[in-house]
Amino acid sequence: MGQIVDAYCTPGTERETRLSPDELLRVMDEAGIDRAVIAPEDREIAVDNMAGNARMLDLSGRSDGRFVPACTANPWRGPSGCEMVRQAVTDGARMLVLSPMLQGFIPTDEVTDPLLKLAGELRLPVYIHTGPHSTGAPSQVVLLAERFGDTRFILGHCGSTDYAADMPVVLEIAPPNVWFELSLVRPFAMPTYDGTVDEGRLIFGTSAPRNAPGVELEHFDRTWPIAEHPGTYGQNISALLAEVRS
Repeated sequence: MGQIVDAYCTPGTERETRLSPDELLRVMDEAGIDRAVIAPEDREIAVDNMAGNARMLDLSGRSDGRFVPACTANPWRGPSGCEMVRQAVTDGARMLVLSPMLQGFIPTDEVTDPLLKLAGELRLPVYIHTGPHSTGAPSQVVLLAERFGDTRFILGHCGSTDYAADMPVVLEIAPPNVWFELSLVRPFAMPTYDGTVDEGRLIFGTSAPRNAPGVELEHFDRTWPIAEHPGTYGQNISALLAEVRS
């Protein structure tokens, strides 16, 4: 069995993302998770982009390879946001995180175009939060993926919870440059995913500390066994991260 990789965690200090790096490593050890992609917390995603990117890079550099840094830039920053992302990737970032709710944009608005074009050039996966907000419908990520065929998109949370009912159709129509990250997806929903989409596009994540990694991994293992699906639990996200051009 290969490494288990958690595709989305938030070591932070505010609101529901209070989680120290040491505590994250501890819960990863308890759960048997080898590596985790770490992303900036809410304030950093919304306004303090540069500080958040620097913090993720610093934490990753002191983790003996167990943390993989993600970066962010608010699309409204325009060219300066693109330069911020380019620099973060040069310094080691391996995923771009966008949050329509926190950053105040509609995914399909042209304001996102420069960042998405850059991500395509850099082979940088773009993680987009979907879920309970009106700008977080999974269908909007599908429309983006159709427009930007060279950019790889990770559909965060698979629309959970408010758009979970949309997912059977989204799984069928999403182009091949969309991957599906499973944090907040309930394990009992996995039969809907099985057979509808190629397993090479499924990615395990916990969104810790919003979810407990050990509990999530245990519950998913019952429905989607780790030993039978190494792609979901680590290989798929690892392949995406390895292809980033820095």
